[in-house]
Amino acid sequence: MRRLLPLLLVCLLLCGCTAHDPLLPMTSAAVQGASDIPAPQDDGLAAHDRTATIWYRFGTEPLLAPEAREMRLTPTTPYELALMQALLSGPAASSTELEGLFPPGTRVLSTYRQGRLLFVTLSRQILNKYPDEPDAWRASDLWQAEAILRRRLAMQAIAATITENCDVDQVVVLVEQTAAVSDSMRLRQSYYGEGDDSAPAAPLTRDENLLLTPHTAMETILQCWAERNWQRLYLYIHRTDPATGVERPSYEDFAAQMDALPHLTSSAFSGGSVSRGGTQAVFTFDAQLMDDGQTAELHNAVMHLKCDRGIWRIGVSQLLDREVIQP
Repeated sequence: MRRLLPLLLVCLLLCGCTAHDPLLPMTSAAVQGASDIPAPQDDGLAAHDRTATIWYRFGTEPLLAPEAREMRLTPTTPYELALMQALLSGPAASSTELEGLFPPGTRVLSTYRQGRLLFVTLSRQILNKYPDEPDAWRASDLWQAEAILRRRLAMQAIAATITENCDVDQVVVLVEQTAAVSDSMRLRQSYYGEGDDSAPAAPLTRDENLLLTPHTAMETILQCWAERNWQRLYLYIHRTDPATGVERPSYEDFAAQMDALPHLTSSAFSGGSVSRGGTQAVFTFDAQLMDDGQTAELHNAVMHLKCDRGIWRIGVSQLLDREVIQP
């Protein structure tokens, strides 16, 4: 019996111990969860207001758009935690074109900063499917693409919001655990819905291709023109044309006007300098068009985009009033 005791002890140690994830901070808070993190001490500083930029989805577009949020900060709440709480609470009621990105009930449990790396612990609801997703969404190509996109945008909203407002390069997402022992709290690659890969997901970094910047807006506008996708392009048309002051036409009239334009077959653009207090971006572009079987061209054409409550849009006159050149 005495000979069996050392063997039993070794087995218990082997079963109860796990390898430490090199990206996890060497603290009990990172391994055990938010309940073990001591509350910040009140240093006597008064609460103050601060404007932050929070990123949400722009309607059903595959892009995130910013919302300027006035935040009331207290000395006992870390700034990163307050940002995450604002993000998870969804956009303000006045931001009618923006959409939240997280399954209901998802909460931020803790944040922990280590140099230029931020650890964010989310409640296990982050792993739930969205309410409108069918149970068998993987069986539908349309739903599979949408489900994967939603999860990519949700994680990018975290990365964009944190890197926009904090001196941070990367974010590691941890997920609340219910088991007493876990090899890692890190979000798994399988979260994105592209397979069953149980490896830890890579740290989040900022991806400008998923953000509605002047560049991505210009790219989208020209893409819609080339694809003759007037319904999507209509989202990027100002309600009141900044150049003429004329109200945006109805969608039916807009589509008819665009149908009358030459077909855009190729284009390239440069620039994007922002001016007027960050509300105007100017681009130069060249384009080839097809008009009644004849090739036409635009050279060094200038296009102005204006920011409308965080959304970069174009006046309809910028598209309709173009003089093409016959080569």
